[in-house]
Order: sequence, then C-alpha cells, then structure tokens
Amino acid sequence: MKKSILKTSDGKTVCAAILANTPWLRLRGLLGRKLNIDDGLLIIPCNSVHMIGMKYPIDVIYLTKENKIVKIVKNLRPWQFSACRKAYKTLEISTENIESKSLNIGDSLLLEDMRTL
Repeated sequence: MKKSILKTSDGKTVCAAILANTPWLRLRGLLGRKLNIDDGLLIIPCNSVHMIGMKYPIDVIYLTKENKIVKIVKNLRPWQFSACRKAYKTLEISTENIESKSLNIGDSLLLEDMRTL
C-alpha cells in the first residue's frame, strides 16, 4: 500500500496518508481501519464521502487536482454524508489532527512520496 506525506506550503506535515486510488481501496475507505492522529486516507478520484458503517468521526478535506483546499468538513459522524462538487480528491484525517493544523480553504497541500524521503 502506497503512502504519501501531505504538507502545508510552509512545510508543516499534515499527515501520512494511505493512497486509495483503486476501486477496491476507494470502496473500502477507512472501514475496518484504525485512524491514528497523524494518519490519513487520500482518496482519488473522490468528491463525496459517506460514513455508513463507521464507528468514529473524521474530518474531511476536499482538494482540487492541484491539491488546493476547496472545503473542510469537521467532525463528520457515523451515518452522515458529505460532498463537494469542486473537489477531485478527499483527505480523511483524525478529528484530533485538524485542530492542531491551521488549514483554510484556498491553502495548497504538497504531496511527497514516502519512498523519496
């Protein structure tokens, strides 16, 4: 499973994200996975998220193809749904993580392949 590091434009690490870019990985999402505070799931392509079957809330960051933040949804709880028409990717992270980062709509994230670190 491929992981990438997502950073803010000023170099602060947002999370280490598993890349979900196949139909199976996108379908499974976070089901059956424990999400640690510094982990995330980057789903490509994706512009909506459902929480059916989830047992804990998450924060969702919607991104364009260029990794620009177009929407942030905090504390998306089990059995809820969220979407963003402008998004091409979604980043699902721990609800504890986003509070420590100062992420805003319009910010851009940088993607680094962990194999190059």
